[in-house]
Amino acid sequence: MKLEGKVAIVTGSTSGIGLDIAKCYLKNGAKVVLCGTNPQKLENVKDDLKNEYSSDNYLVIKADITNSLDVTNLFNETIAKFKHLDILVNNAGVAPRCSMEETSDEEFLKVLNINLMGAFKCTREALKYMQDKGGAIINTSSFVSLYGSPYQAAYSASKAAINGLTKSNAKELGKYNIRVNAVAPGVVMTDMVKNDCDEETIKRLNSLTPLGRGANPDDLVGIYLYLASDEAKFTTGTIINIDGGLVM
Repeated sequence: MKLEGKVAIVTGSTSGIGLDIAKCYLKNGAKVVLCGTNPQKLENVKDDLKNEYSSDNYLVIKADITNSLDVTNLFNETIAKFKHLDILVNNAGVAPRCSMEETSDEEFLKVLNINLMGAFKCTREALKYMQDKGGAIINTSSFVSLYGSPYQAAYSASKAAINGLTKSNAKELGKYNIRVNAVAPGVVMTDMVKNDCDEETIKRLNSLTPLGRGANPDDLVGIYLYLASDEAKFTTGTIINIDGGLVM
């Protein structure tokens, strides 16, 4: 299998895209650490995975990636169980909708703290375990990093910053054989999108997508699998749009 013998951490993996990525990695031979902050979702994931996979192959951890101690603990527990780390997927994020005039400083910074600082902290921690033998870091960006979105200034800004973080880290960390790439999905029918976007907005975005629909989370996992695998050993610094042609 493509990821046989590899160990991956996938943040924001108790639902949506992150959970599908984690399951894809497990199916392809990796040992996977899943994390999130919602206790009920964490329990649901444990119940889900135990029916299909050996507990020797995965770990579910409560971790707030905005908290540096939680991030350190996440990686420490990963190494304690699986002994090494090959793949980090910085997927955790929030996408609230709010007009500019109604967005407070605190709300704007909260989005940046989760979407950008969380990825920064996890990447910095991952370097401790990847510097000697290389690895793959995959960041979840968004079509709004290039396309923009009304009522999502904080989210769009955070994802544009993720693109910059991706390219800068790819240039800096290549000397360690650490590859850094980003995936920029279009409209994905996750619970977050369904909760934050009204039906009219979703229909409008679908109408702008040449393939005529939003993605399901499992439409995206193939590119995350490729970027994590040795087949992508000469791919770094890329922002790959998986958006049904929404941005081109």
